[in-house]
Amino acid sequence: MSKWKRWFKPSSLKIKWALAAGSAIFMAFFLFSFFQYHAIGKWMLDEEENNFSRVLDEITVFFKQRGPDIELKDIYDSRDLMKQIAEKDQTIRILDRQGKQELEIRGENEPAFYIPFQPVRDKTVKLIESDGKKVLIGHTPILSKKFNGYVEIIQPLNRYEKIMNNLFWMMSITGAAALLLSALLGYLMAKNFIRPLNKLSEAMRSIERNGFQRRVENSNAHDEISELSQIFNKMMSEIEKSFRQQQQFVEDASHELRTPIQVLEGHLSLLNRWGKKDPSILEESLHVSLEELDRVKRLVGELLELSRADREMTDIENAKVNIKDASDKIIRDFAFLHQDYVFQLKNEVKQNSEAFILKRHLEQVLVILLDNAVKYSEPHTSIEVLLSEYDEHVLIEVRDEGIGIPEEDLQKVFDRFYRVDKARSREKGGYGLGLAIASKLIFNYGGTIEAKKNQPAGTLVRVKLKKAIDRNE
Repeated sequence: MSKWKRWFKPSSLKIKWALAAGSAIFMAFFLFSFFQYHAIGKWMLDEEENNFSRVLDEITVFFKQRGPDIELKDIYDSRDLMKQIAEKDQTIRILDRQGKQELEIRGENEPAFYIPFQPVRDKTVKLIESDGKKVLIGHTPILSKKFNGYVEIIQPLNRYEKIMNNLFWMMSITGAAALLLSALLGYLMAKNFIRPLNKLSEAMRSIERNGFQRRVENSNAHDEISELSQIFNKMMSEIEKSFRQQQQFVEDASHELRTPIQVLEGHLSLLNRWGKKDPSILEESLHVSLEELDRVKRLVGELLELSRADREMTDIENAKVNIKDASDKIIRDFAFLHQDYVFQLKNEVKQNSEAFILKRHLEQVLVILLDNAVKYSEPHTSIEVLLSEYDEHVLIEVRDEGIGIPEEDLQKVFDRFYRVDKARSREKGGYGLGLAIASKLIFNYGGTIEAKKNQPAGTLVRVKLKKAIDRNE
């Protein structure tokens, strides 16, 4: 059954076009043949009835011309004349007043028909069906002083049915031939028409494999497909231009991720003030500064990798990180850098709970989320990070009490270069890139990220990651 369904739902446009053209032509031919068949049938039936009525009239006139004293014997004597008047497939009967047959004139090969008798006062002609065949029956009265009865003529429409049967088969065969011919012509025409579409499809596949350099060859035909090819070439040129601009913008934006540098700057300032005299401050600040410097280098590298994310994947098979330790470190850095905000970490995961993600990527995601929370919140408000776990996943929720995101923009904030409030984003130094980077990193590990409204105000960003699997077990 499924094979038949696939056959009736072909994927090829050529076959669809051929079937549609064939079906349309066949339906037009069918409707024309249908009305023509019935029109011819009606015309032939009228002709048969006219001829039949004429024979009945001639016999009636013949008996009237014999005078009012005609006897049954005279009728017997007129058999040869009635045979000449009648058609070869007609049966003539003479009936008395009670319907008893007195005389029958029938062709040699004509079967006998039994028709129930019904008295009539005037000439009548009826069309009935007997044994699946159409039959004309006519009655007219015979009135004289010596004999009263009826003339009955029966004519099976053999010639009519034979012609209509031949006409039916001729139209059916012609219709089938028209269907096949129209389908073949439709297929050949479709094959020629969609040749530019095939070229367009090949160009798309080439672009998918090799980049935006491929273009569709322009044809000399001034039709919709040629126009579509031109629009496609123009669109690909614009996409390539936009892609290169975005690629350049990503490279430029990598220099604007200031948070790690600000952490580094803060510790160096602390080192400059107190580290010369306090060895513990000196050692801690140097250690943190080296860590942050290394992270800045990695962040720049990650941003450059993001421009090739659709074609390259990092080997992340053995990635895992303790989410509590990583979150605690990033929150300490932000609390040191933004002392006029209240940072809280609510931990509901086990001490050794690990997520399936590289440590630097999780830190990068947390930095992006906390940096956005700081940018769009007022000083002295609370920023909360909640860690939880269930089944085979861990959750990280970042809540702020800032200006929030409109409902219609919640799904768009993860698009590259998308900014809800462009003026404020420029003021805060944002380029609409952070959440796109976070979304791409989470997606690479099979996780999800979503933004919702926080209650009573602000934004909630929820990250769901798979738990890391210990491959040594």
